[in-house]
Amino acid sequence: MHKLTLKFLDQSIEQKYQQEYQSPKRKTHIKILLLFFFVLQFIKLTIALINKNYAVVYPLLGMIAFTTFSKFFNFNKEYHQRALITYINICFSIYVIFFDPHLDASTMYSKGAHQMAVNIINILGIEFVDSTITIFLLFSLRLFHLIQNSSIIDITAVLMGFGANLSLVIFVYLYHKAIRSQFLLTKIDQRWENILKQIIHNQKYILINYQIERLQFQSVISTFSQSIQSQDDVRKFLREAKVDNISLEQYLFHKLQDFSQKYLEIVKHSINVKFDKQLISLDFSIFFGNQPTILIQNNQQQVQFQNQEVQQLCLLYLKLLTVFIKIIKRKIPFDYNQFHNLANKVQIQEIITSIWSQQIILKIISLQKSLLKISTFCNPKATIQFVGSDLFIKTIPKIFSLLLACIVDSSTSELIIIKGQTIQKDLKLINIQGKFNIQKLNGYTRKIKNYLLLICKEIKAQQFCINLEFNDEIYQPFNNIIMPQLNFNYSKKKFPQ
Repeated sequence: MHKLTLKFLDQSIEQKYQQEYQSPKRKTHIKILLLFFFVLQFIKLTIALINKNYAVVYPLLGMIAFTTFSKFFNFNKEYHQRALITYINICFSIYVIFFDPHLDASTMYSKGAHQMAVNIINILGIEFVDSTITIFLLFSLRLFHLIQNSSIIDITAVLMGFGANLSLVIFVYLYHKAIRSQFLLTKIDQRWENILKQIIHNQKYILINYQIERLQFQSVISTFSQSIQSQDDVRKFLREAKVDNISLEQYLFHKLQDFSQKYLEIVKHSINVKFDKQLISLDFSIFFGNQPTILIQNNQQQVQFQNQEVQQLCLLYLKLLTVFIKIIKRKIPFDYNQFHNLANKVQIQEIITSIWSQQIILKIISLQKSLLKISTFCNPKATIQFVGSDLFIKTIPKIFSLLLACIVDSSTSELIIIKGQTIQKDLKLINIQGKFNIQKLNGYTRKIKNYLLLICKEIKAQQFCINLEFNDEIYQPFNNIIMPQLNFNYSKKKFPQ
């Protein structure tokens, strides 16, 4: 909070405070206040007309006109609400001080006390800055009235009035500071409740506070891994982990700047981070407040199959095997293309399963030999032509074979031309020419994205050309990569029963 104005430094919190905490109360306050004034004024006007006391009638009509002017304010807007309460407070005070007929001392004393009570209620209903302006404006009106109507000015009365109003300003300051602090504590409680809910589901996390004044991150606690626990470990991780060639620290700082301007309360995102030759899939949540809090967790999209889903998958494999056995044993005619497509999907699933079973080993392999191994994925009418001499690539063989298999399976041409390009004696680029079903290839790459990020920097896929650019260094997965399941969509009519 600002020390003088008491406004929250974070605009999103200030906006939420006004909309959720103050605006509904002020709306009710205004409705009751206007109803009270209209009823009071019409009662006074009726009595004045009956008594033919026109000295009271004309000021009352003026006051009713000023009160009616309040209809031009929008009761739903926060600034209009504050301005309207201040407007009514000052208009009512001007009427009572200058235009209300003077009666006996006891009645005037009673009216003054009641007016001050209404003034205080209205002063507490607006913000501290508005309240302070209103208090000193009302004090000035009373002082002007005293000077205008008194032949002798009692200096003690003036000093007492100034002291009382100054005390009222201090009281209003403490009151608004207290209710704002209470609101802030409520929001902090909600924020920590949201954080704890996420921590319960994933106990591997890093919790960081962002200090706005110092523009720096400060670790609160970390259970992320054995090597990232202390505050120094967390700082090292933030500075050395890379997201798209910038540090994780810079990435989070930019996200804080971007999202704080959108007045969001919670932001959730998933990113891939490269750290210590590992590829880490992270979920991070930013809980905005007076001091934003960032929760970083390892992305654990655990695919927990229900018994029914496991049974369906097993039944699917058994059905495919049964179909293949019937075709072979009974020599049943079949559509070779359909058989080839199904066989490719089963083989690709076998490669994925072998990767899932921890066959993530870094090796130097021959590109030419790798192409021979995946040639079985080609359509029988298609051939793979390797241009140039054999090249060697440092990669994870299973993932590399999976990528090539997906590309070859997506080919619709009879000739696939493959050539490699070396940079500083290392194979870094592969150009594949032919004709490809890009929609099918994209479907594959989306499902095996986590695998491909370990070896590939970029995949540029077009209908007649695919360019593969490999990472400068091969990464290892931080945790087990979840095995994606390929969907075998087929119609029962196409298979022998």
